[in-house]
Amino acid sequence: MDDNDNPLLKALPPAVDYLSYLTILEYNLTPKQLPILHDLLQNTTFTANVGWDLVHLLLPFLPESRICLQDVARLGNPREVVLKVTELLEALGTADAAPNDAAEEGEGNSSELEQTTKTHAEVPFFNEVTSSQEHDASSVPSVHKVQDRPRKSPSKVSQFGVLVEMLAILHPRIKTKHPSRFLSTSLQPLLSAYASLLTHDDAINAVLDFITTFAGNQRPKLPPRKSSMQVVTQPPRGILDAAPDPEANEEPVAPEENDLQQRLIQSFLTFVVEGYMSSLPAGDDMVAMCWSTRLRQHSYPEKAVPGKDSACEAFEKDESLHRQDSIVGQMLALARDLNLAPEELVTTLVEPEYLTGDNSDDLPSSASEVPLSRPGCLYLLCATIASNVFFHAPSNVPHLSTFPIYSKILRNFLSPEQLAGSIGTESLSLIDSLLFLESYISETPGFGKSLPDDKLFNSHLQCLSLLSANTPSRTLRYNAHVLATRVFHAHPSDDRRFSIIQDNLEHCPYENLKASAIGWLKDEIIDARRLGPPTSPSTRPTETEEESTPFRPATCMSIMADYVFLRPTDMTDDAFLAHQNYFLAVLNLYYLLLTMGGLGEYIHVDTIKPGPDYDTNRDWLTDMADRIKKFREDNDGEEEAGMGLMEGLIAMCHDKAHSAS
Repeated sequence: MDDNDNPLLKALPPAVDYLSYLTILEYNLTPKQLPILHDLLQNTTFTANVGWDLVHLLLPFLPESRICLQDVARLGNPREVVLKVTELLEALGTADAAPNDAAEEGEGNSSELEQTTKTHAEVPFFNEVTSSQEHDASSVPSVHKVQDRPRKSPSKVSQFGVLVEMLAILHPRIKTKHPSRFLSTSLQPLLSAYASLLTHDDAINAVLDFITTFAGNQRPKLPPRKSSMQVVTQPPRGILDAAPDPEANEEPVAPEENDLQQRLIQSFLTFVVEGYMSSLPAGDDMVAMCWSTRLRQHSYPEKAVPGKDSACEAFEKDESLHRQDSIVGQMLALARDLNLAPEELVTTLVEPEYLTGDNSDDLPSSASEVPLSRPGCLYLLCATIASNVFFHAPSNVPHLSTFPIYSKILRNFLSPEQLAGSIGTESLSLIDSLLFLESYISETPGFGKSLPDDKLFNSHLQCLSLLSANTPSRTLRYNAHVLATRVFHAHPSDDRRFSIIQDNLEHCPYENLKASAIGWLKDEIIDARRLGPPTSPSTRPTETEEESTPFRPATCMSIMADYVFLRPTDMTDDAFLAHQNYFLAVLNLYYLLLTMGGLGEYIHVDTIKPGPDYDTNRDWLTDMADRIKKFREDNDGEEEAGMGLMEGLIAMCHDKAHSAS
């Protein structure tokens, strides 16, 4: 087409007014016209007048239109364009999710470009600028209908990426006495749109690059290396040659305003971290960042399963897991660049009154009114510790203790007042992080030396135990069990530990927690045995030895037998099946007692009769064997792995009892 006949050139103002020109542009814009439009946009007067209404017209032409959108961000009126970009991000955040991957990649319609009604997510203080503020949001026209074209709509991810890139150019250009008002306006829609794209690395990278704009280029761009925790920083394209703000306010920005802007970005980062961590996949063995498992395996390498990669090795070798480490590392480095110190993270985690805002339309007037995401702070604190433990990065984590610091953190996430059945149903990333933090604290010097009153200790142990009972991930259930066991054994009082076990066996409704209590009892009996029990069946413990600890086998079994040796014949098939792990734990304890140098004979464990009305012609082992047989008969010979294991242990106990007699 001859330039003289090109409608984009022929109708240039002053040939027509700018509003009429936009209409002509809307119906004549094609991919082939984009280079011409790019040249036209180098005129700052032209771009300042039409740029704000070009954004929605150019988005359908991505990726070819990206350079024109950058032109608009560099040279358009930043106050007008930033509101248009915010409006489109708002539409992306409320658009219906794509029905399938094909639609997400471009085969769907462009409904995200249509004007939508937005209901803000309840993340405070990232609200729209009202008409009474520095710019009238109502003056931004609604999105026009783009002329039908035989081309696929760009994916939601690509639209999001370029809009975020524009924000990174626009916000530094706005020179006003209160730039935080424009920043607050953009952050909430940005966060909402980001929340719908959490599984896309390109969207995450775009948000991190946006935050880098405010964090500053405080670290050089380094080549990536395995398991590194480096931030890839780069100045937004076009920011160095951007036009000045035509409505610039020459008054200097007050220090309080700078503090408020930094706080807004700090807060935004914590919510970004929370969103990313909540989106991580959870497999059977690899749950989210696997921090608690990696620490356990790192601390006890001798317990590694031969021939199987540890979680630490998996994060080195698996590309997707390594990518998770890299992204979290970038988030952690940004937190450091934004001066979000570990001490402040801990303060947010332990304070009982969590700042949530009043959900009003009023923008914050000071940094103290802007909250951080509590889960986001937990993840950043754990990332700080993990970078030191796993990668030997410098760390300035303040001293942490189980009581009172960690117990407060745990109560803020898992309140003991909530229903017991709901503890353990939280995000697996959250549970993994809570377990990791307590595991880290439990390995520091002084663990267990300063304990609270019994009520607080019991509440703390109960939360950990419920995690080991209710969490759907078997890996996290095991990690929680290991941790609860460590905390339990840290209590210095034998009587208190004995009371906890007795209370669990008598009142706890969870069979797997009762099985844990049996394991604790077995450990305590072994420890008591090391203190010097009698060496022959004819040697009774002295009165002093009997009273020194309640975990002497004769002492504890005289009290615990009725709670430990439940009657299998009183159970339905379903109840018996649910108690498999419990009975396996009891059989292990039973066998231990039989092998303890004649003590089994002394306390007659081989003929234990649970309760005074128990049939004196029968014993517990025989009833267990008969109950397994009946279960098979009732279920047409259906085999359960646990039944075979119990039969094996019963046989071992019978053999041991007969050999000792």
